[in-house]
Amino acid sequence: MSACSVCGTADIGIFRCSRCQDRCSLRFCGGACFAEAWQQHKALCTSDCSDEEEILHGRIFVSIVAYCDPELPATLRALLAQAAVPERLRVGLVWQGDGEAPVPQHLWRDAASSARADAACQRTLTLPTGKLSVTLTQGGHLRIINMRPEDARGPCWARYLAQLMWEGEELYLQLDSHMRFVKDWDLKAREQLLHCRSRCLKPVLCSYGRAYPYGLAFDEIPGSITGCLNCAAFFDQHDILNIRYRSLAKDWLEPRESHFWSAHFSFSSAKVLKEVPYDPSLLMLFFGEEILMTVRLYTHGWDLFSPAGGLVFHLWQRDYRRVYAEDFTELYQRLARRARRRLQRLLGVSGRAPAFFEEAEEQVQQQQRWPWPGGGDKGAESFGSWSGEQTCAAQCIDVSLDVKSIVIGMLMICVVIKCHWSVVIGVLGASLEPCQASHHLSCHWSVDDLCQAGKIVRHAEGQILKVASTLLKS
Repeated sequence: MSACSVCGTADIGIFRCSRCQDRCSLRFCGGACFAEAWQQHKALCTSDCSDEEEILHGRIFVSIVAYCDPELPATLRALLAQAAVPERLRVGLVWQGDGEAPVPQHLWRDAASSARADAACQRTLTLPTGKLSVTLTQGGHLRIINMRPEDARGPCWARYLAQLMWEGEELYLQLDSHMRFVKDWDLKAREQLLHCRSRCLKPVLCSYGRAYPYGLAFDEIPGSITGCLNCAAFFDQHDILNIRYRSLAKDWLEPRESHFWSAHFSFSSAKVLKEVPYDPSLLMLFFGEEILMTVRLYTHGWDLFSPAGGLVFHLWQRDYRRVYAEDFTELYQRLARRARRRLQRLLGVSGRAPAFFEEAEEQVQQQQRWPWPGGGDKGAESFGSWSGEQTCAAQCIDVSLDVKSIVIGMLMICVVIKCHWSVVIGVLGASLEPCQASHHLSCHWSVDDLCQAGKIVRHAEGQILKVASTLLKS
């Protein structure tokens, strides 16, 4: 018979440090006792996991943000019900809606005894703009920030807050609040991420999800359909590249390199939270979130991969729920305009990035510093930095791209490379010299070049997409 190492409650033994697992003799009756002992225990933790052990057995921190979304309860149920090992999932939820988050009870099988712990698990998150309360519930597996709808400031702000609830889990998964999942999605995602790790040091498994219909039960998924690949769509009126997905004719045997990141399914090592966290100043930014993270991840050495087959499904329609852009039109337009200015400067203009919350000059004067996921704080320049530096002017990236992939992702390359149409023609004609004994093209571009958008691509979108579509079908 085991007893809790903190409070002495007998006849327990399920809840323990997932880093140490069977090597650790400590046992806990719930999340509150574990949290109380964690500061001391982490110094003694015997974990020395290899990358393979971390990917296959590590805990997954799941970031979910929701704005008045009635699909949230079903998404949470589906996330846990379809997982092979739900006990290794930890969820950081930012609820922006009336009242408290509509969370179903007893999502985790080993969290039923946590009623005593729930009441005591309240934490305070201190920000330069004020304080937020974080509630730990369901045995510490679920961490919630409840906000009123009028306090919402868009997905980038909410995802930044969700990342602050990370507590050292080894893996990071970002989702939307309207999702469904294939059976054993967690095992399949782990196996595919491990495969990607054999090809590069810092892989990110990401893609859009195929559509599911509103009203689909949490334990159901659409019929047998293939996965998809994120591709370029078009430049909008603000010169921001929008992304779409193309359905695969048939699933692949293994994940393949991708050029576009997805905000509603992104799975990687949690080290990404220390290297490329969300920028808290991009208030009300929606279109532009993904292309900015694509470039930031790329310039920090993270490689994107699309899953071999579909792992998640996404509810693309929005008419069933409220959206902040319609609820607070004037505020949305004002803040989104400022966020787009910052986005455009981060992507293409050298010099100092705009300070957070430009509308509050006193905050700039005080040089306030923002919390960093996992502890510590950083100034404004750190969230917009490239490869960890405050300026991107002197940085240089070694780019190696598969010839076929470089054509499929041509619009992406034109966004992040300051190139002329002759260069595009050169790549299409494979006129650039390949590396010796390699089927890759290797070039050197400064980050300033990588961040410039080639506007001439506007006139070539049709031809490039035709070539890309033909290659995808092949």
